Amino acid sequence: MKMQFKKISLILLILSVFAVTISNAQTKKKSTKKKPKSSQVSAEELAAAAKAVEDSTASAQAAEAAAQAAAAALPAAAATASTVDLNAVKTEVPKLPWVQEITGKRIAMGYEPIREADVFWWKTVWRVIDLREKINLHFSWPKAPFIQILLDAINTGKAQVYSGMDDDFTTPIDPKEALSVAGGSTDSIYVPDPVTGITTLQVITNEVNWNNVKKLRLKETWFFNKQTSTMEVRIMGVCPMYDNYDPTTGDFRAEVPVFWVYFPSMRQVLVNSQSYNPFPNGVRLNWDQVFALRLFGSYIYKVDNVQDFRIKDYKSGIDILYESEAKKNELFTFEHDLWEY
Repeated sequence: MKMQFKKISLILLILSVFAVTISNAQTKKKSTKKKPKSSQVSAEELAAAAKAVEDSTASAQAAEAAAQAAAAALPAAAATASTVDLNAVKTEVPKLPWVQEITGKRIAMGYEPIREADVFWWKTVWRVIDLREKINLHFSWPKAPFIQILLDAINTGKAQVYSGMDDDFTTPIDPKEALSVAGGSTDSIYVPDPVTGITTLQVITNEVNWNNVKKLRLKETWFFNKQTSTMEVRIMGVCPMYDNYDPTTGDFRAEVPVFWVYFPSMRQVLVNSQSYNPFPNGVRLNWDQVFALRLFGSYIYKVDNVQDFRIKDYKSGIDILYESEAKKNELFTFEHDLWEY
C-alpha cells in the first residue's frame, strides 16, 4: 500500500513538472510572436511622424512664400513700419470730450412783433463801441474777432453791404467797393526787369489791415411799448470804423466808416458765431446774445434832432463826453418819469 502511494505521488510530481515546462514553453512562444508585431507598430508610427514633419515643413515654406509675395505687392512706403501715410490719417480731432450738437446749429428767434399803435414815443440813437476799452476786448478776441465775422458774412453773401455814409440802408453797394474805402484794391504797375530792362505789367493787390478797425458804430431805436409798459431797444445797423494812416509818413488821417450792415439780417450768422465767454465755461455765448444782453461799453455820439447834428458839432473837448452822458441819462429817466412811486 505504501509502495502504491509513493508511485502515485511520483507520477503526480512528474506530471506537475511536465505541466510547468509546457507552460514556460508556451509563454516563450507567445513572447517571440509579439516582438515582430511591436516592431511593426513602431515603424508605422515613425512613418507617420516623418510624414507630419514633411507636411509642416511644406506648410511653413508656403507661408513664407505667401508673406514674400504680399511684401512684394505692397508699396515701398508701406513696407516700413515707421512710414505713415499722411493722407490716410484723420487730422480733425474733437476739441471737447462731447459732441457739439447745438453750437453752430442754432436758429435765431424772431423779434416779437410790435404794433405801431403801441409805440407812443421813440428815438434814434447812434453809439460808438471803442474796441480798445477793457470791457470791449472780446470784440478783438484773436480766435474769432467780430470784424472777421462781418467779413465772412459779406463774402459769403449772407449780409448786404451799404455805403458807409448811408445809415438809412437805402444804397446797397458791392463789397469790393466797400473794401476800397479801407484801402483794399488792385493796382496795375509796370515793373522793369533788372537784367533785361524790359518793363512788364503786374497786378498788385493791396490788402486791408483790419487791425486798424478800433471802433464800431451802432444805430439803435429806443421806444416805449405801452402794450408791455417797458422801454425797449432794437439795434438796426453796425458799421466798422477804419483808422486811415498816410502810407508814406504813417501819420493818422481820420476815422473812415467802411460800410453799414443791416443788423437784423445778420442775426442768423451771429447766433451761430461763438463769442468769448467771460462767464463759467458751462455758459455758451454767441454774438447775438452779446448785443441782446448789452455786454459792451459805448457812448452816444448822436441823437436824432431837427438839424441832424452830432454832439461834436455843437460841443467840444470834454463837453462832448458830458453831453453824451446827459443823453444817456435822458433815456434812463424817461421811463422812470412815467411811473409814480
